[in-house]
Amino acid sequence: MKKWSADVALLLLRVAAGLIFLPHGWPKVFGSGGAAAFAGSIAENYAIPAVLGHLAAYAEVFGALLLIAGLLTRLDAFLLACTMFVAAFVVQLRDALYGVEPGASKLFAALQGIELPLALFAMTFALVLTGGGRLSLDAVVAWLLDKKKAAAEAAAVQV
Repeated sequence: MKKWSADVALLLLRVAAGLIFLPHGWPKVFGSGGAAAFAGSIAENYAIPAVLGHLAAYAEVFGALLLIAGLLTRLDAFLLACTMFVAAFVVQLRDALYGVEPGASKLFAALQGIELPLALFAMTFALVLTGGGRLSLDAVVAWLLDKKKAAAEAAAVQV
């Protein structure tokens, strides 16, 4: 794959993931009761520490915005991947297997029950591995730091 097409693919992946996370995280943070209500519900129903519920709620909003911009991409993607791993395999898998009809495929019921968090886990984990690409604010920051470092080295050589 050519480098420019990989960068465009990473941009599309970041933007798509971020746009999916935003409407899921927004009510968790800004809805009735805010993040505390979400964290309390997670703690009560799934025995997940409330602090992780707060982290997940804020990651889904602010991590999504940063992911779209491509700023701190690997960190944002890591937090979101962790959130989606828990959502898929701790929260929704349990719920998906609860009401499986006799004779129905448990595998298909499980996959259907976790399809969105599993897809988002894959998307965000791919971004953990690749980073945001050249069409991200991470790349702009790296370029500016390299430029500053080169200027400092040039100044040191002249001394």
